[in-house]
Amino acid sequence: MISFIKATILVGLVAFLACQNSQVGAASSLMPNVCNAGEETAMPCVCCKKACWFGIAEMTTAYFGHMPGERSDAEAKFTLAMMNQCFKLECNETCATAH
Repeated sequence: MISFIKATILVGLVAFLACQNSQVGAASSLMPNVCNAGEETAMPCVCCKKACWFGIAEMTTAYFGHMPGERSDAEAKFTLAMMNQCFKLECNETCATAH
């Protein structure tokens, strides 16, 4: 089971990402760049969501020291919840304008 301290740290990380994104703009996200320029232009929403997926997976793997879910289902569920929050915080504007 994920401890309260671990959960608080990861929630704080997402909040930090949201603050950075609102202060500096969407182009300076802390998430990794997973698409090339052509893909970013053609499908910005998909690229943003892929960046969240890989970025949160990388952060939680580094934090836990193993793939989330190896020790408990709670780690995997928590990681998926963090990805969902990242989608909402990082990709809201991009995905809203993509339609």
